[in-house]
Amino acid sequence: MDGYRFLFDIARIKKGRLSDLPRKERITEIETLRGLAFAAVVLQHSIAHYSLVPQAGLQDGVVLALLLMLAKFAVPLFIFITGMVLFYNTGDKLHYGQFMRKRVMDVILPYVVWSLIYFILAPRNWATFGWQDIPDLALKLVTGKTASHFWYIIMLIQFYVFFPLFLRGIRYVVHRYQAKGRMLALLGSGVLFLVLSDQLRNIAGWMERMQIPVLTDAFTTYADRNFIYFFFYFVLGAAAGLSVQRWKEWINRLRWVYWLVFIILGLRFMYLLMLEFQKPEGIQIRFYTVSLIRPDMILFLIASIMVMYQLASKLHHHRFLYWLGWIGGMSYGGYLMHMLVLRYSYIPDEWLYVAWGWNPAIRTIVTWIVALTASCVLTWVISRFRWGKWIVGVVPKHTQANKTPVPVQK
Repeated sequence: MDGYRFLFDIARIKKGRLSDLPRKERITEIETLRGLAFAAVVLQHSIAHYSLVPQAGLQDGVVLALLLMLAKFAVPLFIFITGMVLFYNTGDKLHYGQFMRKRVMDVILPYVVWSLIYFILAPRNWATFGWQDIPDLALKLVTGKTASHFWYIIMLIQFYVFFPLFLRGIRYVVHRYQAKGRMLALLGSGVLFLVLSDQLRNIAGWMERMQIPVLTDAFTTYADRNFIYFFFYFVLGAAAGLSVQRWKEWINRLRWVYWLVFIILGLRFMYLLMLEFQKPEGIQIRFYTVSLIRPDMILFLIASIMVMYQLASKLHHHRFLYWLGWIGGMSYGGYLMHMLVLRYSYIPDEWLYVAWGWNPAIRTIVTWIVALTASCVLTWVISRFRWGKWIVGVVPKHTQANKTPVPVQK
């Protein structure tokens, strides 16, 4: 029977029907993790708005700082998921043309559409727009400057572009070394990552003096979206994707270590934020201390990824996490539009929440829930149309919300 099936599979390969072949087992945690990451992104941006309102006091700053530290994992977790899924799904041979074509259609095209939407809805840009402004618009598209959150899309595209290099390098390590050697290589890349983050300003200074076209800007003006300063999360995801079972074993084995790091560093950053809030001129709620690219924050974020993975693995049968899986399925379209949805979510806040006397912390949470829900529902509605994938990307037809297994998407 197996021999006939093998011959049948060969026949399908010759006919080009690779999609008919059996797929790998689904990683059930992926959509839940995506849902957690997207919910955390919307929460971070809600916090950024309400930290600036005049009514925000020190007590609000404490609550917002706690929420921010609990949500800080969002972007690193998204990068980790990308690395895990790409390496888990990629076979022995990468068809780079097909790979990039899919990313252009599913990721880059919706990004361009929403970039134009944000540009059009900014009156100061559109009212005076002329042919002479097209180069500036093109530069904003390439650098993700049409909206504040599009820096992540530009950074993500870099991982897609350089994926063959990551694939070749990591496969070389996997084929050359045994488990111990692979672990040392992973730890070595982690140390390199910490050194790069610690030398961020020095590297920017060197590149500024050399004035190399494109590269100087990549390490100075646009350093916050340079994939090199985020590469370890991708490599960590690759390690997990190449050996999912072993990754889960390490998640279980090291749980006391990463939980301890998560709690201790989280409390430390809370303390540093409290110091930052207290200025001679009064309380100012700012979050410069917890930027993503600094060594101690990187350790906290790596621990956060492991904490979130453990939670997603242990609790994925819980009904609430089915809905997180549904949110994960809507995450890309929701990410693209959520800043616009947040902008309109602030309108009822100005005349309703303030009138009711709600403090900024409560207003943050309510607005976060409203914007998260609206972004996901709008993504789902748009995806029902035939042209929807050009606007919100590919949305799974079945999600964990109805307890149907979710296919791993690249």
